[in-house]
Formats: sequence, structure tokens, C-alpha cells
Amino acid sequence: MKKIMAFDKNLFRVTTSQGTLCLFSLLFPILFENIMNQLLGTVNTIVLSGYSEDSVAAVGAATGLVTVITIFFSVIATGSTVVVSNFIGAERKKSAGETVFSALLLGVLISLVLSPILYLSGEKLMLTMNLSGKILEEAILYFKIRVLFLIFPCLSSILLATLRCYGYPKYTIIVGLITNLINLLLTVFVIHFPGNTPVTGVAGVASACVISQVVGLLLSAFLLFKTRIPIFPVRKGLFGYISKILGIGIPSGLSSISFTFSQTVTTSFIALIGAYALSAKVYYANILSYVFLFSLSAGNANALLVGRLYGAGKYEHAKQLNAQLVKITVFINFLISLTVILLRKPLLAQFTQNQQIITLALGIFLIDLLVEQARAVSQVYEYALRATGDVLFSLIILICSCWIFSIGLSYFLAIKCNLGLIGCWIGLAVDEWIRAIVTYFRWRSGKWQKERYKGE
Repeated sequence: MKKIMAFDKNLFRVTTSQGTLCLFSLLFPILFENIMNQLLGTVNTIVLSGYSEDSVAAVGAATGLVTVITIFFSVIATGSTVVVSNFIGAERKKSAGETVFSALLLGVLISLVLSPILYLSGEKLMLTMNLSGKILEEAILYFKIRVLFLIFPCLSSILLATLRCYGYPKYTIIVGLITNLINLLLTVFVIHFPGNTPVTGVAGVASACVISQVVGLLLSAFLLFKTRIPIFPVRKGLFGYISKILGIGIPSGLSSISFTFSQTVTTSFIALIGAYALSAKVYYANILSYVFLFSLSAGNANALLVGRLYGAGKYEHAKQLNAQLVKITVFINFLISLTVILLRKPLLAQFTQNQQIITLALGIFLIDLLVEQARAVSQVYEYALRATGDVLFSLIILICSCWIFSIGLSYFLAIKCNLGLIGCWIGLAVDEWIRAIVTYFRWRSGKWQKERYKGE
């Protein structure tokens, strides 16, 4: 028992010539940033729930696909974070600065190519989700507005990731606060004062989100300039840096995309049941999306430390760090899940007064209690593996698990067995436990301890 409760605070500190990084000084700003980002969708849902339930369903369905695309763009930030952290750990400062420049250039090019393609494909993509009528019409409108301006969140995510790599996580709090405040004010304004704005309803909500993201990008750029983080234009070897970024980012992104895509597919299953079930899923997902934010943030913060430790060749420190952190994330996720179960009625009351939706929530939230324990493990070990560049093996297993359980089993239970939303959450629970087991044993195998970047 004493061994289980043992805690060594020194494991949560990593020192290089760039300074000392402490896990919790990174974790809480990242947690705040994640909460702020999540609030973008929650605010939209709460405001729209008093406007139209069809609009809630439309925005919820479209947002799922926008999230998949945003994760695709975030592969650049993810890959850049790992490579920069490894270079910092190996004391290669110039290479770290050139990596940031390469990531920004890559972000601009990909955004300019894909945004118009996605805009023109909006209707076809929404039709694949079994939407119809007004819900389909509004989902297409919301989707097109969001994807047309994807360059802003793409570049902002790269800049914020760079600030975290160099030990400035507090600035993510500033960006998150301002971005969400602007989004909240604009969303409320376009819904409740429609006569004073050029757009309203779903179009107004999407426009408010885009405007807040533009402000977030400008603020992120200013903070990067203020901190004087070195960014060096690449004179030679640009494709080498891009290949390193994408070599880490694409497999990592595919893992995240497969998970988020599975949630979008299950949304299409629920759409077959009816608008009531679709709205219910949106409400549940909005609440439960906050439960795992602590373990998600801990995993991201831990990855920055593991990246430096890996670059410096301090493998044993990285192993002990992960083992200690998992104990904390499992405990915290359990407490948050339990709190949500106890407060489910007042939480759902913020979205709906439908008693059928509120009653069904108990079963969903109890199953999610099991889901979050698995996430507490997988988010620590998957992100740690990602920070060392060991992503391909886990990617293959996780994608297979996603299609077999999160999608296949969910469809079988929800539609064929008539379990509805309960069936979807059971499929998700099985998938999450497979993820946890695979990433845990992959880390324990030590296969990630391969050749690292050497110092200059």
C-alpha cells in the first residue's frame, strides 16, 4: 500500500539549458486551455438550446466533423512539439528554432489547399451523417463557415504548442480567456439581438467562433514575439524537418482522428433513431467531455517532459515519471466522474428539461465511469510514446480497436440490439480499455528506447 501511495515530486521536474520544466506548472495552464477550448462548443450548445433543438443537433453533428478536421491540422503542432522537445533535450537550439519555422510554413500551405476543398464538399459530408431537413441545412451552413477559416486555429495551435515547449504555458491561459470571452459575447449577441447583426442563428454562432479564433491567433503571435523564442528560417534541409514533423504528427493525428471519427460515425447511428436521441447525445457529450480533461492535460504536459528526457537519454526517469502520474490521473478521473453522476440532473438542466433525457443519463454516466478510468491510463502512455516517436505500432492496434469496438460494437448494440445510446457507450468503453492495455504494455516493453537525436 505504501508503494502505491509513494510520491516523489522530483520526478515531475526536468532541467535543461533552456530551464526547468515542472509537470504541474505545465499541467494547469494546459488544463485551463483545454477547458476554454471545450467551452466554445458548450456555450454554443447552451445558447442554441434556448433557440432551437434542431439547431443544437445541427451544430453538434457538424462540430464533430469539424473537430476531426481540426485534429488533422493539429498533427503539425503535435509533430512540432515532439521534435522541438527532443531537440531541446539534446541541446540543439538552432534545430529547434528551424523546426518551428518549418511547422508554421507547413501549416499555411496545408490550410490554403484543404480549406476550399472541404468547403465545396460540405453538403456531401453532411449527407453521410444521415441528417435531413432543417438539421441538414443548418449543419451544412455551420460546417462551411468553420472550415473556410481553418488556417486560424491551425496556426494558433502551432504557436501555443511552441510557447509550451519553451516553458511559457501561462500564456495559453491568457489566450483561452480572451478567445472564449469574445466567443461568448458574440454568440449571445447574435442569438438574442438578431436585428443588430448581419448574421444570426447557426451562421451567427459559426461566425462568432471564427472571429474569436482570429483574435486568438493574433494574440498568440504577439506573445511569441514578446518571449523572443528563437525561430530560424530554414536555409537547407526544410524537407528533412517537415518529414520529422509529419513522421510523428501523422501517426499521432491518425490515432486521434480515428477516435473522433468514430464518435462522428456513432452520431450518424443515433440520427437513425431520431432527433430526440441526437440532441440527447449532444447534451451528454458536452458534459462528459469535461471529465477527461485533467488526464488529457496531464498526458500533454507529461509528453513535454518525456520529450526532453528522451532527447537527453534519461529513460529511467521517464519510466518512473509515467508510473507515478498514472496513479494521479486514475484517481482524479474517478472523482470527477463520480461528481458528474451525483450532479447529473442540475448539469443537464442547463441544456434541457426533457425528463426522458435526464432519466437516461444515469445509465450513460455510470458506463462512462469505466470509460474514464481507461482514459486515465491510455492518455498518459499514448502521449508518452508519442513524445519518443514510437507511434506506428500503437496506431495500428488503436485504429483496429476503434473500428471493431467503438464503431462496430456500438452499431450492433445500439441499432441491432435496440440499446440506443447505452449501446454506443458500451462500445466506447470496450475500445477505451483496449487502448489502455495496448499503450501500457507497449511502454513497459521499452521498445521506444531507440536512437535519439544527438547533441551538436
